[in-house]
Amino acid sequence: MKNQYIFYPKMNIDIDKMRLVVMRNLNKPIFGLASHHRKVEDEPYLVEFREQYPFFSEIYNIFPTPAGYKVPIHLDHSRPCALNIPIDYTADSHTIFYDVGDSPSFQRIHERVYDTVTSEATEVFRFTLTQPVIMNTSIPHGVIGGPKRARIILSWSVSMDTSYEELRKLYG
Repeated sequence: MKNQYIFYPKMNIDIDKMRLVVMRNLNKPIFGLASHHRKVEDEPYLVEFREQYPFFSEIYNIFPTPAGYKVPIHLDHSRPCALNIPIDYTADSHTIFYDVGDSPSFQRIHERVYDTVTSEATEVFRFTLTQPVIMNTSIPHGVIGGPKRARIILSWSVSMDTSYEELRKLYG
């Protein structure tokens, strides 16, 4: 599948180890960081992974989306794309990308580290996170959580000097 929204990276990702990392750190926020941020340096597997792929951030995110919750249409700021890894109950949820036209309007949400789209938006692409993807976070998107329980993912930002297109060429 070749598109501007996601691709399945050809990377050596041990999903079971990623799942253990997230479950071990799910309810352990770090003082001074956003509630969803965790330090890569605290997890040997993530340190090893980042040595192989140094464009990933020193911080990773754990995003639990409550059952039925709709993450508003938004743009992530401070990251062009991210590696998203399904951890638990992702099969009944959807990530949706939108076209917001030529003159979109946004509202900054500092505590969530994104800008919410406040203008009209039209759905253009939808997928269910069932395997790791590199996701283009510079395109407006939102999430609809599954109906039964929280959807949990690991989302690892890529440095600002590495684009979605570059990663797709290297690992797509």
